[in-house]
Amino acid sequence: MLHSSIRPVRHALLAALGLAALACGPNKATSDDDDGSADGSASGDTGNTGSVTDGPPTACAGVVTAIDQAYSEPPVASGFERCDGGIAHRVEAVACAVPAAPTDCVDNTGGGACTANTDCTDMPHGSCRQDVSFGGVLVGGTCSCSYGCAQDSDCADGEICRCAGEGLGPTSACIPAECTVDADCGDGLCGVYIGTCSDGAFDARCTTPNDSCKSDADCGGEPCVWIDYKDPKAWACNDSVCGRPYLVDATAVLAPAVARDDWREPLSPTLPPARTALAAAWTELARMEHASIAAFASFTLQLLAAGAPPELVRDTHAALSDEILHAHLAFGLACAYAGSPVGPGPLPIATTIPTDRATMLVALIREACVCETLSALEAREAAAIASDPVVQQVWARIAADEQRHAELGWRTLQWLLRVDPSLRSLARDTFTAAVAEAQRGADHDARSPADLELRRHGLIDPSLRAAIWRRGLAELIDPCAEALCAAA
Repeated sequence: MLHSSIRPVRHALLAALGLAALACGPNKATSDDDDGSADGSASGDTGNTGSVTDGPPTACAGVVTAIDQAYSEPPVASGFERCDGGIAHRVEAVACAVPAAPTDCVDNTGGGACTANTDCTDMPHGSCRQDVSFGGVLVGGTCSCSYGCAQDSDCADGEICRCAGEGLGPTSACIPAECTVDADCGDGLCGVYIGTCSDGAFDARCTTPNDSCKSDADCGGEPCVWIDYKDPKAWACNDSVCGRPYLVDATAVLAPAVARDDWREPLSPTLPPARTALAAAWTELARMEHASIAAFASFTLQLLAAGAPPELVRDTHAALSDEILHAHLAFGLACAYAGSPVGPGPLPIATTIPTDRATMLVALIREACVCETLSALEAREAAAIASDPVVQQVWARIAADEQRHAELGWRTLQWLLRVDPSLRSLARDTFTAAVAEAQRGADHDARSPADLELRRHGLIDPSLRAAIWRRGLAELIDPCAEALCAAA
C-alpha cells in the first residue's frame, strides 16, 4: 500500500482548473490497485511513427554482441544483437526457451495474487513476480501474476514477443513494434530501446537516416532512445528527466557538482553508517532542483512572449523562488550525508528560447502535467515514508511546492487551449504519447528489487516509483487530461 493518497491532489487540481464537479473517465482501462497492471502490455504508440526514409545505412559500427536468453542453460540465442555502446536490434525472430520466468516473489505477506508460478494460470506463461515500483522498491509485500509469450504469434498485431535477456527485460513480454526484424527496416536496424525509467526494452523501431545517435556511446553516458515527440521522429540521446527539466538545444542539462559551501541549508539528519548512496542521491536531486530554477526563468519569458495573463507570470516567478529553496535544502542534505561541501557548478544556458504556442504546449504536457505531477506525488510519498524528522520536513515542503507547480502547469495548459482551441488535437496526442511512455516504463520497472534502506531515509527507489506512477497516471493524470481537453 502507498502511504500517501492521490485523492486530495486530484481534487485540488480539478478545483484549480474549475473542473471539480466533472466526473471524467480515463482514456484507457485502469485499475484501482496500488501497483497497477503488471502484464507489460500497455501501449500508446500507433501507426508507422519511425518509417525508414531514403538515405545512408544506419547500421551500428564497432563490436556487435549476440544477446542470449535469460534462464536457459545451456545458453539460447534471443535473436537480438547489441551494437557497441548499447543499442540492441532484432536479427531474427526466435522462440523463447523459458516464456514463464522463474518466480522472484519473496514477500507476499500483504496477500497478493500469487506466491508461485503455479498460481498464475489465467493465461499461458504465467510468472509470479514481486510487486515493486518504478525504481525497485517493494510495494507493501505483495506478488502479482505476469503473463509472457513464447513467440510472436502469441502477441497482438503490431507487437513482437521479446524474450527475457540482459538489457531486454526480466521476463518475456509482447511489446509494440513497428518492425519484426532488421530486414523490415531497409538499410536500418529493428532496434529496441529502454525508456528513461525502465529495466526492459518495451518498443521496437527502425533506425533512420535522421538519427542523431547509433549507440549509447554517442550520448556521453545517456541512452540512445527512440523519441517520437519531435519532428522528425528518430533515435536520439535521451533528454527525459523527472520534474521540470531545463533544456538546452532540446537536451536536459544539469550543473556539475563541485566543492562549495554556499548553496546549502544547514541540516542535521540522522547519519547512518553507510551513507554514500544517500549523499549521491541527494546530490543528484539537488542538481535537478537547481536546473529547475533556470527552467522556470525560461518559462517566464515564454509566458511573456505568448501574452499570458499576469497571474501565470506571477506564480511562475514564485515557483522559481521555491526551486532556489529546494536546491538549498537538497544540497544541505547532500552535504550532511557526504560530510563535505557540495554545490552546483556553472549551468549551460540556452541562447534561444522557443516561444510558439505549440512548442510550449508539448513541453507543458510532458514536463509539467505528466513528469512534474508525478514528481509531486513522489515527494508526498517520500515525506510519508521518511523516518528521520529532518528529511520528512524537507520532503513535506518540497511536496507542497511541487503540487502548486504542477497545478501551475495544468492552469497554463488550460489557458493555451482557451486562447487557441486549434491546439486541442495536439494536446490529446501529446498526452496519449506521454502517458503511454510513462505507463510502459512503470509496467516494466515494477519488477525491480526493493531497497528498503533507501525508503527508510525518504528516497523513492524504482519499485516504489512504479506504484506511484501507475496510480498517478490512472487516477490523476489520465482523467484530468480528459476533463481538461473536453472542457477547454
